[in-house]
Amino acid sequence: MHLPDILNTGFKTDEPKLWKVELPIEEIPISEIEYNLDVPYLEQEGPDDWNLTPRMLIENFDKESFHAKKVNEADLRYPIEIYFHKGKWIILDGVHRFTKAIRLGQKTIKVRKVPEEIVQMTKRK
Repeated sequence: MHLPDILNTGFKTDEPKLWKVELPIEEIPISEIEYNLDVPYLEQEGPDDWNLTPRMLIENFDKESFHAKKVNEADLRYPIEIYFHKGKWIILDGVHRFTKAIRLGQKTIKVRKVPEEIVQMTKRK
């Protein structure tokens, strides 16, 4: 599996550990992180590779039943976790919530900006 360069952070996040860390929640305009629509965070049904962007999922929602179900079940009361990497905020956790917010036409989204020291504490061993 080839990881897209923008997502090649050198670590894998341990989400349950990350969720336990107290970080402020803020609401930001989706336009500030809209470029994440074109980052291949997900896998299409079938191939074993990062090859599905949130935009592709939205455009082919009926063909991607696994991810469509995850988007429909996503709870927007919870923030997404974002991390500043290679000059951009990337999503560490919450791609399905982000996709749902876009599908619903929301203009803002709740985020937790994860600093480097927290990333180092919460990466998988």
